[in-house]
Amino acid sequence: MTCGLPAPGAAEKFTQATLSTADVGVWYHVYSTKRQAVTAESFSEGWGDTRFAPILQADGTPVHTYYAASTAEGAYMESVLHDIPLSPPGQFEVNELAHYHLASLRLPDLLTCVSFHTPYLPQLNLTRGQLVDSLPVCYPETRAWAQAAYRQCPDAQAIAYGSRRDDAARCVMLFRQRLSSPPFSVVSTEPLAIGQRRDEILALIRRLGIHEI
Repeated sequence: MTCGLPAPGAAEKFTQATLSTADVGVWYHVYSTKRQAVTAESFSEGWGDTRFAPILQADGTPVHTYYAASTAEGAYMESVLHDIPLSPPGQFEVNELAHYHLASLRLPDLLTCVSFHTPYLPQLNLTRGQLVDSLPVCYPETRAWAQAAYRQCPDAQAIAYGSRRDDAARCVMLFRQRLSSPPFSVVSTEPLAIGQRRDEILALIRRLGIHEI
């Protein structure tokens, strides 16, 4: 099945923009320890199946990638609740929160990003509906654009875009190989199964009408 997204050409008009800590002071990343022993610092090293990753370097090795959102709620929507339908509302197993943690981060003072925000997509003959709002079945086609952005913009350290699941949030996907060491600083890590963060995500689930089981 194809989704009608055109394949990127060899010299697309990608827009690079600088993202600073003045734009977003703290970012949020949700990680799960259910299947792998990951931490707040762990990048995906070529595993997974997401809108913009995995992608490869010129030598065929994986680009190590890391997703973050500008709000905690955006991070919840893009991770814990990513696959749960909202219309009609689906269901969520509350016990699954035991596997999830929220990291608060500070990214580098200046980050060079390929922008997939709406104003810059017409230069690529794309719409947000095609690239960001499309369904998971379209991931092979959307990943091709992330791959092209990485290859054609050697100075880019990330892709920036607006969250599909929560349009109030900004998102970035970082490229580890193009960042200094350490790539960011972790302000805090918190479990989602207890305390304030549990209350926060359960309140979100209830606002959305998702059924708790």
